[in-house]
Amino acid sequence: MIYFDTAYLVKCYVKEPGWETVREIARQRRRIACSIYGRMELHAAFHRHVREGNLSGNQLQTVFTQLALDESRRLWTWLPITETIMNRVVDTFKLLPTDVFLRTADAVHLATARENGISEVYTNDDRMIRAAASFLVRAENPIGPG
Repeated sequence: MIYFDTAYLVKCYVKEPGWETVREIARQRRRIACSIYGRMELHAAFHRHVREGNLSGNQLQTVFTQLALDESRRLWTWLPITETIMNRVVDTFKLLPTDVFLRTADAVHLATARENGISEVYTNDDRMIRAAASFLVRAENPIGPG
């Protein structure tokens, strides 16, 4: 199983730069996990696309319908945020070098992958990629700079 952060999940539904590569990775790997937090971020990202004029209201409804279908087929494995994951985030921030910039949500993604035994994380966030080693996971971005 591999892990997609929210930015990669969005590319499975919206034709953003790199979407073709991300969809191909998803087709090849099939078992893709993300934190349940990413599910909330995903809906927020779709809403942002409407606000920014990248999706119409009708297209948004189509995306939501497709997402619901994919969820019913268990295409995505939504992983819970447990106390262990929260502790991993807290403990990592205590030891994180001061020159490493990491958002809480990104730390949740990395800790979720780590605590679920997933070593491959896909993201287009360069900061998250740099912080991944602190969670003992490998993060990569095959579509280029984030």
